[in-house]
Amino acid sequence: MKSNIELSENPLSKIIFTSPQASRFSRIVLQFFTIFFFVLPILSTFGAMLLIGELSFGFVIFYIMFGLSGYYFLRLFLWNKYGKELIFLEKEKIIYEADYKLFKDNKTEINTNTLIIEIKQCNISNEKFGTLLLKGEEQNIETIVQAPLNEIESLKEKIEKLYNLTA
Repeated sequence: MKSNIELSENPLSKIIFTSPQASRFSRIVLQFFTIFFFVLPILSTFGAMLLIGELSFGFVIFYIMFGLSGYYFLRLFLWNKYGKELIFLEKEKIIYEADYKLFKDNKTEINTNTLIIEIKQCNISNEKFGTLLLKGEEQNIETIVQAPLNEIESLKEKIEKLYNLTA
């Protein structure tokens, strides 16, 4: 499980956690379901128009259910193929967003006045990994991408140094 953390040192203004790419088989399955949930309503509309000659109100519910399912599988596919977590470190706030390549999602901001930085550990096949948890007054930011524990600890120290936090 290889993850990638990029730092831009201007001074430390941007952190990019790159999600490890999923297996080819799982991406093919996700892509199949994405296409299936978007194409089936179109094909069923043509089928209903040819066989019945009219569309009922049930098709609206059908479109909504399949559209939301298709959107969900599209997000899963894009995350497993291109997923990145972006953390922008600014003077007074930290901004987090998930980047799916085609669109960005989950934009969260926390104030740095009462910032607490923690590391959540997890062991995967005798290797130590962790995620970064940034706690603010009202909201928290937790990365999804798991990275080696030594990289996360180094990142924590750099953020604490940037915001003059004491451990």
